Amino acid sequence: MAAVAFRTCKTHKTDQPADSVEWCPHRGREDLFVCGTYQLREGESSPYDKRRGTILLFRFRREDNETTTDDPLLEELHRVERSAVLDQKWNPMHTDRLGVAGSDGMVAVYKLAALDESESTLEPEMAQRLSSEEEGHTLALSLDWNSDGSRLLATDSSGSVNLYGYDDRALERIQRWKAHDFEAWTAAFSRHNANIVYTGGDDSMLCAYDVRCSDEPVLSQRNKKHEAGVTSLLSYGQREHILLTGCYDGKVRLFDERRIGACLSEVFLTGGIWRMRSNPRDPKRILCACMYENFSLIELRDELEVAKIGEYDLHENICYGCDWQQAMDGAAGIKVKTYVATCSFYDKMLCVSEVVSV
Repeated sequence: MAAVAFRTCKTHKTDQPADSVEWCPHRGREDLFVCGTYQLREGESSPYDKRRGTILLFRFRREDNETTTDDPLLEELHRVERSAVLDQKWNPMHTDRLGVAGSDGMVAVYKLAALDESESTLEPEMAQRLSSEEEGHTLALSLDWNSDGSRLLATDSSGSVNLYGYDDRALERIQRWKAHDFEAWTAAFSRHNANIVYTGGDDSMLCAYDVRCSDEPVLSQRNKKHEAGVTSLLSYGQREHILLTGCYDGKVRLFDERRIGACLSEVFLTGGIWRMRSNPRDPKRILCACMYENFSLIELRDELEVAKIGEYDLHENICYGCDWQQAMDGAAGIKVKTYVATCSFYDKMLCVSEVVSV
């Protein structure tokens, strides 16, 4: 298999530390993406004012005509000033809706509003607090939508997981349960069984829950073999029963969802794996944000092996956010290019790069 290289197209310095990027899947708006930021404000006593951030809405336009200089444009269209952003996900069915996990302990949904062909904004639609005031302040840490966009998972710093029902009129909590002893860093719906969700926490535990129980989800499986906190999860929709985990120990591990007690294969990337994103055009290629190292590209092989095939080293630290541009239709006779957006924290760097074979 050919190795892969990254060609930097645009770089941008954000005003605040950047920690997440998500390309928009809405048809006709695939040139848009959001970047979330997180600024710790020293001297603030209120937990709600201590961490502030923004959602930055960008447009990335590139010229498909190979006879031109092919100098793409990256422009900021809109910004939302709010609490610090820890995670963002576009709804897979209501593709103009963006879910956001905030340091204020809120899960919020924003609507992408098109003012005209060239202007777009993000408008707040609804929000829910994860915990009550009596329970104390918690940070919302991660989000995941189910395949039809009708349910939303949100994890928090208390180790709890929250399951919401969603439509364009309401976001209502269905269940909340204690899943981990420390921070619940991540959660994901199984792409093979709508009733199963996976969670990963700072207690090094990977857990599987069945959410059909009306009172509290049933813990159906657990894995104690990660060497550090479980920080990212990817249920691989293109191959049955495959689950990948990212960990603070720098390893990506592959499991059979039916037996998560045993790891089938692994690859060591170093740096701690904060996010994993599968290429929508070529899902076996998965981009990983390796916090203290780089952004690494891995490939899932037919033999259920995971191999590293490329890396992007322009960022310093911490490498937190990465995503692939959603599939776009190219002009007749023009090959559609593959782009990724990446961002890092302390150097406040946002990059858009083309992924090419070498």
